[in-house]
Amino acid sequence: MKKRWALQFLVYLFGCWCARAEFAFEGVRMLAEKLSAQAYTSATNEIDESLLKLNYEQYQAIQFDHRQALWRKEGLPFQLEFFLPGVGHKQVVALHEINDGEARGIEFDVKPFTLGTNHFEQLARPGYAGFRIIRAGESGGEVAVFLDASYFRMIGYGQDYGSSGRGLALNTVANESEEFPAFRQFWIRRPGKNDKDITVYALMDSRSVAGAYRFNIHPGTATVAKVTAALFPRRDVKEFGIAPLTSMFLYGKNGHVPFRDFRPEVHDADGLLIHNGRGEWIWRPLEAGKMTRVATFQDEHPNGFGLLQRERDFGCYQDLVARYHRRPSVWVRAVGNWGKGSVELVELASDQEYFDNVVAFWKPAVAPAVGQALEIDYELHWTTNSPSPPELGHVQATRIERMVGKPPHLRFVVEFGGAAVESLPRKENLTANIDYGAGVERVTHALVKNEFNQAWRLVVEIVEPRQAVNLRAFLSGSGRPVTETWDYTWQP
Repeated sequence: MKKRWALQFLVYLFGCWCARAEFAFEGVRMLAEKLSAQAYTSATNEIDESLLKLNYEQYQAIQFDHRQALWRKEGLPFQLEFFLPGVGHKQVVALHEINDGEARGIEFDVKPFTLGTNHFEQLARPGYAGFRIIRAGESGGEVAVFLDASYFRMIGYGQDYGSSGRGLALNTVANESEEFPAFRQFWIRRPGKNDKDITVYALMDSRSVAGAYRFNIHPGTATVAKVTAALFPRRDVKEFGIAPLTSMFLYGKNGHVPFRDFRPEVHDADGLLIHNGRGEWIWRPLEAGKMTRVATFQDEHPNGFGLLQRERDFGCYQDLVARYHRRPSVWVRAVGNWGKGSVELVELASDQEYFDNVVAFWKPAVAPAVGQALEIDYELHWTTNSPSPPELGHVQATRIERMVGKPPHLRFVVEFGGAAVESLPRKENLTANIDYGAGVERVTHALVKNEFNQAWRLVVEIVEPRQAVNLRAFLSGSGRPVTETWDYTWQP
């Protein structure tokens, strides 16, 4: 009880501070720093019994009435809609509106919700689980959703929700339980009549870290969020995951199970793209696999990384409901000096379409110590366009064949496409630069122009290894790379 009152007292002090000074990120940062000096108190999240008793179908029947959205009557360019807790959404958050520099709480109201067949007009323990941001006007539509722990998703015009972002990932692959920090409070700045973007502030807390976040969100064909974060550890953490992204990959060109599904591919993202500090572009195809897989890409001063949905052809999915071809890629552009560390990719074995089994994040080489703040800036681009430069060819497809024999062979078929290489004639003198790694028995390789789609096809054949091996390859011409680097780990 004393711990809970300590947190409430901090919030009270912060409210007093906001009443005297114009609201700014520094105030949330101050609150997070003070919070980190207190013993951690888990959120009570006492959810009303009538909501907890709902089954999935009953909860899905609850819809927010768009006509009751916050700021709709005022004709502002952005509007807010809210989510009730229940079923899987067991977190209640405090929401505030910033108007003329002053923060005021957004009061809970159940009346804007269409309840379907559910019957309750009053809730004993009211509260919102999260909120969505709507862009008004002719080019309007959903922009972002903040819901559950520190998860959020955004989309651009003509896109459908897919991969998610998170505030922070803690101990994702460390030898201890993963920790899921949660946004406890949000402050949303009331937009002006002509504003093109909207700003959201968030207070994050967990057993190990407290943090302050600012999201400046600009919607468009590509929706871009400029993120500023200040993180304050209250105890040592083995693994800090900065700018974490989560996604789903069930199967694609490199591992479709025959007759399991009528759809050729099922995924929210099909690869990890990295632009490292040395200027190299690396493409790592995703794979569900039969076990947990962790890939580490050491780097210094990274330029960016992201989980991309590179395949945009509806015919490769054949899904009229999920519309995977419209799911956005999410690109993290590092701002400032991120120092030494690594991009980590975690792939979990999965056979469930509704389970996020892919995580990617930046891991600093040295995690911040207790009493030491970690402040970082980055951009999140939610887009259907590729962030890779047009002067480089990119990996269009990775296909694998197991050839029966004594011993059996593996054949990797990699296609490099894009205008930069498709425009090159068949007689162009390109070189395949292949790194087989250690312990690989090579058989052969070949590079040919695919006359049907103008891509370049690299075929690499090796004796099937008994242990995991990593293969890398790129094409070069006139002594310089003309494609990104394909990176793949084979695991028996």
